Amino acid sequence: MKNILHITPDFNYSCGRSKLAFMYLKYFGNKEDYQAHFITNGGDSLERLKEVPRVKFQIFRFTTGYKNIFYKKYFNNSLKEYVKKNSISLIHTHHRFPEAAAVQIANELNIRTLTTAHSFVKGFKRWGFHSNKIIAVSNSIRNYLVNNYKVPAERILTLYNPVEKPQIKDEALINSFKAEKKITDKNKVILFVGRLCRDKGIDKFIKAFEIIKVKNKYAILIVVGQIEGNKNVYKSFLKSERVIYISPQKNIQNFYEISDLVILPSREEPLGYTMLEAGVHKKPFIGGKTGGIAEFIEDGKNGLLVDPENPEELAEKIIYLIDNPEMGKVLGENLNEKVNRLCDYNNYFREVDKIYNSLLMAV
Repeated sequence: MKNILHITPDFNYSCGRSKLAFMYLKYFGNKEDYQAHFITNGGDSLERLKEVPRVKFQIFRFTTGYKNIFYKKYFNNSLKEYVKKNSISLIHTHHRFPEAAAVQIANELNIRTLTTAHSFVKGFKRWGFHSNKIIAVSNSIRNYLVNNYKVPAERILTLYNPVEKPQIKDEALINSFKAEKKITDKNKVILFVGRLCRDKGIDKFIKAFEIIKVKNKYAILIVVGQIEGNKNVYKSFLKSERVIYISPQKNIQNFYEISDLVILPSREEPLGYTMLEAGVHKKPFIGGKTGGIAEFIEDGKNGLLVDPENPEELAEKIIYLIDNPEMGKVLGENLNEKVNRLCDYNNYFREVDKIYNSLLMAV
């Protein structure tokens, strides 16, 4: 039996890192030769762990910033005890603060470590990326670690995040939501999924949507995500005319089904699950010309790229796709083909299985 421990902070619905960690738990939690373990510090999506009853789960106190100084001794001691008690053979972390503790403990107990690099981290250069192997979610992340954190390139493997096939469309639920929100066939629905914060470009998109509302009276915006920082900054916008705000939740598939196009005008983006999920649903996608989005999207072929600092350009391209649905259909189908080819769920986890086995054989 291979006992694999996953650790990630802030296990939330509105979090790509949590989404991927949960896929790991589902996949390896159902494999007979694995026992999946999971440690987190909490979050708004703990209830979904009921879907993986074979996974052993615990909550420890730790965080993701400077406050880790206050938790370091407790976390290291608790983690070491857990690893020894459960005969953990490999620790797979999804954030560099638990990774630092995992590497220290692994060296003491002669076990292996793997970490997934989900974001463009800054500072704390001594704290991270010392695992035996690193999975980068995009080549942009891989190059960033090599250039900024001096991580040897041979220790990093790029694997684009996997996506699951959509479930059967729930027409009754979709029609009920549209009726409740007074969305008609005349409306053009723009979808934003992600954390409401500066990194995702929501501040510039607010300005872009004001332009769109003037130029197209049928445009409606659905925003799905967690508000970060000062909530008052977004409160009036989210309650304004033709904006529908949905708090983070388990199943957001129907919002993709309803949408005419999907946007993620990020200033900084390692890859972007919103982009991949738009592809799964064959929806045209507009994204910020940055990081993993610029790496994955071929502008004008499988999506459109925009300067995240230019709300006028964003508004212009959104209006263009609203007015040219046939072009949007082509972009969506091309994105769907690329996502299916490079982000297949089973192919991804077969590769991870190989990584696990190669690390375990090296002990």
